[in-house]
Amino acid sequence: MGYELIDVTVKYGGQAALNHVSCTIHEGKWISVIGRTGAGKSTFVKVLKGLLPMVDGEYRINEQTVPKDRKGRMKVVPDIGFVFQYPEHQMFETSVYKELAFGPKLQGSTSQQIEQAAESILPEVGLTQDILSCAPFQLSGGQKRRVAIASVLMMNPKLLILDEPTAGLDPVSRVALLRMLKEWQQKGNRTVVFVSHHMEDVAEYSDEVMVFHEGQLVGHEDTTTLFLNKSDLLAKAGLSLPEPVQFLHLMEQLHGQKITVKSCKEQEIFAQLLPIWHARRLTNGE
Repeated sequence: MGYELIDVTVKYGGQAALNHVSCTIHEGKWISVIGRTGAGKSTFVKVLKGLLPMVDGEYRINEQTVPKDRKGRMKVVPDIGFVFQYPEHQMFETSVYKELAFGPKLQGSTSQQIEQAAESILPEVGLTQDILSCAPFQLSGGQKRRVAIASVLMMNPKLLILDEPTAGLDPVSRVALLRMLKEWQQKGNRTVVFVSHHMEDVAEYSDEVMVFHEGQLVGHEDTTTLFLNKSDLLAKAGLSLPEPVQFLHLMEQLHGQKITVKSCKEQEIFAQLLPIWHARRLTNGE
């Protein structure tokens, strides 16, 4: 069960943005999509949402082919949420409540259902109910970003696509936003597809990683396997390792042997490295 692309190709002006891509996105996973600019990441997630009507190949959701119209054009998939870069720029309502209610109203939700959903969603994105009457322009940049994301979560998407959702945020706000989204994903065993160029964020939050290069899917791996054992895939795509993994390799060179770690998460890597570092300093008489 999940989302499956079979031999999908997308061309712009005769040039393939995606070239014979086949993959399966399993439910309940946080899957990151990485690659250099122009690798096909944004085209890939637009195909998942159904935003590119003319696509060669097949797209199945839970083993059912996504329907097309009489002209063979794919339809937008309503159960998939999509958070673009700078999502706050897409807000247009006069109050936060109206912004949150817009999508659910289109889905046919009642006012009572919308109010209950808002009461549930706001704490999950770190906001309080007193913000509902505020106009979006009154909010801080971080609050606007959270409201924009909350408006997508209000529709309870089965799959949430995050296309560089932390663009323009400072490091503290970036971490806070990603932790919030990770909690939301884990709480409901939801599926997230996360496009990012921050390798440290990918290593920290992902269950799996898809690596794109020149329109092709060159790897789809467990996150720890990719960063610790298959760095050649990253090199092929012109990508660097997360900084904690780079530091791990440096320590291995200094230590003269391989250091075993259970995952590529920063905290777990440094928990293994600190005792070795302290022992090295004692040996050197520091």
